[in-house]
Amino acid sequence: MKTFTVLAPRTDASGRSDPLGVVFVKEGIAWPALFVPLLWLLYHRMWLELVGFLVLGIAIGVAGEVAGGPVPPLAALTLQVLVALEGNQLRRARLYRRGYDLVGVAAGRNLEEAEIRFFVRREATSTRPPPPAEPTTPAAGPAVPAETKDVVGLFPAPEGGTR
Repeated sequence: MKTFTVLAPRTDASGRSDPLGVVFVKEGIAWPALFVPLLWLLYHRMWLELVGFLVLGIAIGVAGEVAGGPVPPLAALTLQVLVALEGNQLRRARLYRRGYDLVGVAAGRNLEEAEIRFFVRREATSTRPPPPAEPTTPAAGPAVPAETKDVVGLFPAPEGGTR
């Protein structure tokens, strides 16, 4: 099972957000970011993170020219692994900066199943009627009108008999 964090744009006064604006972000490693971090950052429009990645990459390249040896390629590989490990968290941070709020967590075998489970649960909780109010009992008991004295519960008293 995969777990997804569900984020939605901040709501207006109605309290409901547009279902098309809801974003599901997977928990865990961003595997595409491990192999092609530049394309992954561009695809998710993570501009600040992309600039940070490029600056660190250039700094590693300059340090590699000065120092040489196996350290710069290992540092570049470490940077790629770091982007993959923290990529989804960086994505959530970008969405928070853009005005999204956490609205829930969903789980499923894949993204489609998690979406279905989330929206079915969301609709079930939003259309559920409010719980009935607790009945209040009067302190002295109910008053019985005079014309219903010959009725016991839902049944009339026997002919000619009293309670």
